[in-house]
Amino acid sequence: MRRPDPRRKRAPRELVGAIIGAEAGTGIGLLLLGGTPLAPLGLAALGAAVGAGSMYVRNTLVRRGLRSQLRGARL
Repeated sequence: MRRPDPRRKRAPRELVGAIIGAEAGTGIGLLLLGGTPLAPLGLAALGAAVGAGSMYVRNTLVRRGLRSQLRGARL
């Protein structure tokens, strides 16, 4: 199995979260509100915002946790 090339740039996690959230929002919108005009589009936008926001919050909390652990290790 080949390893990923470390020189390649990776997509930001917030962007990946937004894309996945938009796809999930579109799917849910089509299943639940398929007959309503523009409802799937609105749920896709909402899903993208939730996906990007959740990844941002997750990364922020992980960074804070790591910093506090590193500060505690220096004492």
